[in-house]
Amino acid sequence: MVLTVNGSGIQETFRFLEAKTNSGVWSLDFATRKMMWSDGFYALLGLEPGSVEPSYETIVELMHPDDRRPAGEFDRIVNEGLPLDRELRIIQPNGKLRWLANRSEVQLDKSGKPLRAFGVLLDVTPQRETALAKEAAEARFRALVIATNAFVWTAHADGQILDIRNWRELRGENPAELLGSKWVDLVHPDDRERTQQTWSEALASKHEYVVEHRIRQPDGDYRWVQSRAAPILQETGAVREWVGITSDIHDRKVWPATSEEAEGVLTGAQLRAARGVLNWSVRELSQASGVSSSTIRRLEDIDGPPPGREEALRPLQSALEGAGVEFLFPPSGKPGVRPR
Repeated sequence: MVLTVNGSGIQETFRFLEAKTNSGVWSLDFATRKMMWSDGFYALLGLEPGSVEPSYETIVELMHPDDRRPAGEFDRIVNEGLPLDRELRIIQPNGKLRWLANRSEVQLDKSGKPLRAFGVLLDVTPQRETALAKEAAEARFRALVIATNAFVWTAHADGQILDIRNWRELRGENPAELLGSKWVDLVHPDDRERTQQTWSEALASKHEYVVEHRIRQPDGDYRWVQSRAAPILQETGAVREWVGITSDIHDRKVWPATSEEAEGVLTGAQLRAARGVLNWSVRELSQASGVSSSTIRRLEDIDGPPPGREEALRPLQSALEGAGVEFLFPPSGKPGVRPR
């Protein structure tokens, strides 16, 4: 049964409002369990007006499985005259999914017994899709923050720090103690003036902020970090906020710039890893270095450095570095490899 409004002028106005607001109205008689739907209600379900008998069962058939009420719950709601307000997903016959929000009111008889309910169904799909997209973006941002293993921070247009992500996780300290301009106290005294000057210049020019400086660690030592930030601009060109990242570069700053300066001997593990970085076979490395394949295999069979002086290491190192590999010899820990 189609819910109508008396008067042709009122009917046209009613249809206009439903169409423009993507809404539909309904009513439910608690005694007979019969429903009435407006044209707009049918449209929200993706049905032609009058094509089916209005019923809760029809709505359930179109409802997303995860949004269906448990068996018997609707009868309990009707019997007790409880509100029917909720959000649900409808899968229209054409396969299109719509988010719908129901707003209702229960009418009671003189004795206070539930008599009937009236409601309006609103299409809130755009709002829900926007909210879901925002949630997904925030989830990706949180994952990115974790993956960077760095401090990600935001600052007000005037440069005052608003938030620092990963600070508690990586340092075990409360980031609230660094908000505003308190972070400056962590910067090494010798780097402080240069850091503040670079930050002031970035704020004034609205250009990218890049600086390398040392910050104090929880144990009192200092480590080199690189801080970078970029402004987020409003349509007017004014800065809405700054988003920055501070990453540890201490090893790069204190280790020798090249493996030639490092006091280390290539290990078999480094040779294997270097070939993996370049996706080279033993044969390809042999051709590039002039070292026999059997020698390369012998050296790679040992995870550490060879037991004696090995002349073949120099041409192997030269060939691999020439192809874009950098060998690392940290002051502590295992030697490493990375793309140059």
